[in-house]
Amino acid sequence: MPELPEVETIRRQLEGAIDGLVIESVRVDGRRVVRRGDVEVFARWEPRRVIGVDRIGKFLALRFEDLGAVVIHLGMSGFLRLEGVSDSEDTRTQPVHTQPAHTQLAMTFDNGGSLLLVDPRTFGEVFWVDHWSVDPPHATMLSHLGVDLLADPQVVIDEVRPRFLLTHRGVKAFIMDQKMMAGLGNMYADEALFRVGFHPEEPCQRLGTVGLAQVVDGIGCVLREAIAHGGSTFADRSYRNLEGEGTYYPSLLVYQRQGHRCLLCYHRIERLRYQRRYSHFCPRCQRRL
Repeated sequence: MPELPEVETIRRQLEGAIDGLVIESVRVDGRRVVRRGDVEVFARWEPRRVIGVDRIGKFLALRFEDLGAVVIHLGMSGFLRLEGVSDSEDTRTQPVHTQPAHTQLAMTFDNGGSLLLVDPRTFGEVFWVDHWSVDPPHATMLSHLGVDLLADPQVVIDEVRPRFLLTHRGVKAFIMDQKMMAGLGNMYADEALFRVGFHPEEPCQRLGTVGLAQVVDGIGCVLREAIAHGGSTFADRSYRNLEGEGTYYPSLLVYQRQGHRCLLCYHRIERLRYQRRYSHFCPRCQRRL
């Protein structure tokens, strides 16, 4: 599933490409893609100008002049494809290419280009919100989300400290809980915990305030590095940015490296099944306290 670095990469690419364009029409092809909110708003769509692209956690929001927004979640295997949109005058009206299979939704711009949501497994979704708050990015329908992990580290710490210090949950389960911290998934959670040397099942309460600060710092380092590389694109191409790339995956230190040697201590990386997911960790570098 695309995590915060992948979604933030797409946000930055989209903002540079479609800011100021008018979405003339919206076509919904997939029955499951619009599952909540005002479904009919897409059927009776009126042209709206994009004035910004925001992100909170793993959600993207195309923001419009009327304060509304189209919110997009890519799910397990969804990706966005931008067709026929360019800054140069001679290519702004180039024809749209053949629509790819599994296209769930298509937005057509006033310059003839399109933004397509392609999702083979249809776990992604799109919905409309009438009022989108800009600072910080927020909507009532996303009020369940915790603090965004690209916020100032002290803000993140202050927001989650009371619950972190009282819970016996494993640290990985806590940092992946979108109601606590928004944006982290299995891959970058493994990488962040390896950076700080914490076992994924270590109870948060045992780590304390100092441990929380270390965890937040490790998460921030991993996320910033991944964003600088455009996210991670694996062989299955389940994620790709607007340019079809994402190169952070060669830098992964533990995720999906079970059986390989740890790059720090040369012990073998192990994989542990935990809460219907696999955790990848080094048993020597990440010992239980």
